[in-house]
Amino acid sequence: MGLFGAHGIWALGVHIMRSINFAAKALIVSFLFALPIAWLSWSYFSAQKSAIDFSMKERDGVRYLQAASPVLQKALQLRATPAEASAPLADAMDKAYANLEKVQSELGDSLGTASAFDALKQARTATKSQGGEALERFIKNTAHIQALIAVMTTATDGSNLTLDPDIDSYYVMDAAAFRLPDLMERIGLIRAAGAAALRDGKLSPEFRSAIDKALAISEFHKANMLAGLGKSILQNSELSNRIRIEESRDSTQKFLDTVSNGLMMSVERDPEGLKTFVAQGDAAFAAQSALLDRLLPILDELIQKRVDAAQRQVNITIAILIVTLLLAGYAFYTFYLVTRGGLRLISQHLQEMAEGDLRRAPSQPWGKDEPAAVIVDLRKAYDSLHLLIRKVRHSARDLTGTSGEIARASLDLSQRTESAAAALEQQAATMEEIGSSVQAMADNSKDAAVLARENASVAQKGGEVIRDVVSVMSAINSSSQKIGDIISVIDGIAFQTNILALNAAVEAARAGEQGRGFAVVASEVRVLAQRSAAAAKEIKDLINTSVQNVEQGTKVVSGAGLTMDEILGNAKRINDLLNEIAVGSREQANGVSQSVSAIQLLEQSTQQNAALVEETSAAAGALSDQSDGLMREIANFRVV
Repeated sequence: MGLFGAHGIWALGVHIMRSINFAAKALIVSFLFALPIAWLSWSYFSAQKSAIDFSMKERDGVRYLQAASPVLQKALQLRATPAEASAPLADAMDKAYANLEKVQSELGDSLGTASAFDALKQARTATKSQGGEALERFIKNTAHIQALIAVMTTATDGSNLTLDPDIDSYYVMDAAAFRLPDLMERIGLIRAAGAAALRDGKLSPEFRSAIDKALAISEFHKANMLAGLGKSILQNSELSNRIRIEESRDSTQKFLDTVSNGLMMSVERDPEGLKTFVAQGDAAFAAQSALLDRLLPILDELIQKRVDAAQRQVNITIAILIVTLLLAGYAFYTFYLVTRGGLRLISQHLQEMAEGDLRRAPSQPWGKDEPAAVIVDLRKAYDSLHLLIRKVRHSARDLTGTSGEIARASLDLSQRTESAAAALEQQAATMEEIGSSVQAMADNSKDAAVLARENASVAQKGGEVIRDVVSVMSAINSSSQKIGDIISVIDGIAFQTNILALNAAVEAARAGEQGRGFAVVASEVRVLAQRSAAAAKEIKDLINTSVQNVEQGTKVVSGAGLTMDEILGNAKRINDLLNEIAVGSREQANGVSQSVSAIQLLEQSTQQNAALVEETSAAAGALSDQSDGLMREIANFRVV
């Protein structure tokens, strides 16, 4: 079926798992689970670290903006202040600028502000060498302010603040880094240009165009800043009381309304209007500066909260991961202990069962897991095996005793069968001798019958040869004596036949069921022998009578003719008797032959039985050996 025949796509894993132990399996499974967990954890923590580093870099940008914000405020104030009154502001600006340079040296490379800061330094150097007219000074200060705003924008972009992911912090950043600095610069430009116009009593077309442009941009920045901060407050309601946007909004709007209404353009050399305009401009600038001072710490705090939340999330995740891994490790190790313990217990009992030690049954498991179920099945197998061994042991003992009895009985039967076979062999030889004697008697009976017929012929011719009666009577006397001897022989044969038939009947009775047929034949032979004996006796009596008659005939020759008829009748009777003796002898010979055949058949059967008895004895011996071997094998099992 191949590797994939039994388990399909799982065959490779099944093959690997079957070739290693349980500890290796546990390590492989743990590694396969730990690998994606480690990868996901590394990905998560890397992302969180990147997010935290991203936010920490934002804080660097906020720090840079916090260092640049005082410089911007002082630069805006310095541009709006006449040269003769700018010395205190210049000193304060130098201190703020020194702090900015310090921050630049720390963060400039990471924020990418080096080029922009070099441009800022050039613009600042230009402001220090300023002199001449106010317009030239205004232009240089404006260039310096714009260079400073460019540095702040570069720091904002380089610190990821532009990409801030949260709504509340993003719009606070947008207001603090983009809207407010540019709005403050535009408001400062309008204030400076307007104050100069009110102070000089004239407004050049260039200043008018600059004011109009700054006014439009200021309105745009103000509207977008208010909308953005509104979104931040909507996202984070706690910011409302901290930002206090209405303070900056009202003062800025009031100043812009004054500018848009053309107040400063309708007054020429109006000291009171100048004071009002400057006061409104200063109020708007102060409100915007205060808002900037509030927004930057709020922005830093929001970013710090995000960092803290991310770090807290990381810590919670680490704690959950550690606790989960510890619980998983605890659960997996307990699973390992339970499974290993169950397998060891099963292996221990199986080893004891393999060694034949059935004295200790597996204890009842207290769990419901798979090893416990296997132990329950093992208990059932143990109980069945224990009962089977006990039954087999008892059966083996009984089998050993029975096989021993069978072996002894088979040996005794074998000996008896051998004795019976020897006796039958002897009886067969005896019957063969009887058969030979009977055959000889039959031949003699045949000869006697021939002689009897000749005697009848002689008796018939007796009348014709009466003259020779004396000599004939002498011959008859001699023949009668011979016949008497023959009859004696026949009588002896009949007596021996009777004895042999009696012995055959006795042996047939000993042979039991198999000798029953032989007993019948022996009985018939005995009857024939008795009849032969009786006939021989009668013949003997007749011969004796014939001898007496012959003797009397010798004395009374003259009465021979009268007794010739009697002699003829006696001769006929003798002939009949001899014929009967011949027939009986033939029947006796046939019976003896049948008896011999039966005895030979019985002998063959007895010999076959003897062979079977020997085989049975050998099988009984083998069975006894096997039962002894089984007892030895069963003895290896130790049961209670």
